[in-house]
Amino acid sequence: MTRRPIDVQIDAGGAGDEDETPGTDPERFKEALARWASGVAVVAVRDPDDGRIYATTVSSLGSVSARPPRIVFSLGPGAQVLPFLKEDRIFVVNILAASQDSLASRFTDSFPVGPSPFPQQGPPVIDGAHAVLACVVDRVVPVDNCRLVVGLVQKTRSANDSSPLLYYDRNYRELAD
Repeated sequence: MTRRPIDVQIDAGGAGDEDETPGTDPERFKEALARWASGVAVVAVRDPDDGRIYATTVSSLGSVSARPPRIVFSLGPGAQVLPFLKEDRIFVVNILAASQDSLASRFTDSFPVGPSPFPQQGPPVIDGAHAVLACVVDRVVPVDNCRLVVGLVQKTRSANDSSPLLYYDRNYRELAD
């Protein structure tokens, strides 16, 4: 089989655009990415000084490498958890199960309200999570108005009896065969 180049015809804007920022219109960009289905996770870190847990919901999680195992996710500069994600700090990525959509919603808020799903001591693991990645912050990389957090995965745990929570078209969804 011979490979042929793909000729892509996309209107990417150009002369006459009001916005001087390179790339597409931000609203069009958001609309296009709303069509990308992703998993949903709660990233949590325990402050070593007072033991408080800071957490936020992310759907931008991705794999960087398998050897060594590294992940990446992006956070806005105002994310409550960001100041606690310093190099060599331990954090947990709780990949949520389909039944945990209320937790996903709770941790999109800067000041989440409700009972804590985290244990009093130890890593901030959510009971019943679809999968858990215990990580160490490898680096935090500033990119325009966000931060990419790269984590070196130390331990993993997966649940075989749950289905993952998905985010698609601005709503939480469940996986269907």
